Amino acid sequence: MANKNLIKRAFSVTAGLPPAHAAAGSTPSAEIAVAAPITETPSVQQNPGSEVLPSPVEGGGAPTRDVPAGAKPLTPPRTGPGSMLAFMAQESVVHKEVLQLRERVAAFDGAEIARRLDPTTIAASRWANREEAHFATDAFAKLKDEIATAGGNVQPIKVRPIADRPTGDAAPVFEIVYGHRRHRACLELGIPVLALVQQVMEDVDLFVEMERENRNREDLSAWEQGVMYMRALEQGLFPSAKQLGIAIDRDMSNISRAMALAKLPAEVVRAFGSPLNLQFRWATLLKDAHQRDPEGLLSMARDIASRQPRPAPAEVFAILTGSTTRKANGGTSQEWTDAAGKPLASLTVDKRGRVTVVFDQVLDDAQRRRLSKMLDTFVGSKT
Repeated sequence: MANKNLIKRAFSVTAGLPPAHAAAGSTPSAEIAVAAPITETPSVQQNPGSEVLPSPVEGGGAPTRDVPAGAKPLTPPRTGPGSMLAFMAQESVVHKEVLQLRERVAAFDGAEIARRLDPTTIAASRWANREEAHFATDAFAKLKDEIATAGGNVQPIKVRPIADRPTGDAAPVFEIVYGHRRHRACLELGIPVLALVQQVMEDVDLFVEMERENRNREDLSAWEQGVMYMRALEQGLFPSAKQLGIAIDRDMSNISRAMALAKLPAEVVRAFGSPLNLQFRWATLLKDAHQRDPEGLLSMARDIASRQPRPAPAEVFAILTGSTTRKANGGTSQEWTDAAGKPLASLTVDKRGRVTVVFDQVLDDAQRRRLSKMLDTFVGSKT
């Protein structure tokens, strides 16, 4: 049955084709698939240097046509088996080409295409989480030098088209999903930025991708994360902090502490010199100090900000909270506490500069091994 269908298909393809020497406009006939002798007679007209095709056959046929000397006119198969073989050969070649094309297309399945964009056409996300002070750090300067040396960013940023953007040539075309530092570096260097363009992306998806991408790269400061989370909640991106934590797969305690730092008065943040100096473990005690005596905390923060030179961030924290760093036997002592203020560890330096670290909890085997590795790295030798 399959062979019959194949033969029928071959005849259907070849039967409707005119002979190679047929003139345009002649009526094709199914008889061309039948092997029949054709009487060839010289044509009356003949051009120099050309062969003469057969004259029209009585009762209708192909008119004469000049063919260049040495060229052989193409003749379709004259028999059913010949037509079938020609058709099968053609089908085999086409099928092979289709398979090759499918393999090449499959290799790019799911791939995203990166392209070079003018950084001036790209705007920061409305949830941008990089404090301006971040672009004055040594880490950013190093990143900028690397991009300049490579002639552009190797790792692409990600953008999406801005919906309902204002008209005008100067209006940004794209909004950053992630890669604010790489974009800023290219913008300052005046070179195109390599970017992936996501044509359709919801606000929630943008926020989640940006948060996770930044977490996998250089960590944001605790204060920057808090600002980012607060913006998302204030703009209704998530109905609650709990839903935000589920979406970005982060513990609620970290989210709460980050937002506690972001809610601190500007005077308190300035006392630390830069919001990047604020640490997660300080959030609870600073929050408590602000709740106990808001005016007193602000007064101390203004006094610290006016000092020259300004105290180190750890000392600022000690002054504002009044408990973590103190004098001990002529030396100094520093304490670490958990989110509830419970002591975890302390470091003491005596008069001779010798350091003692005491943990207020029992360390298990895994913790002791981690501590040992840290000390190995610190002292530059192995136990």
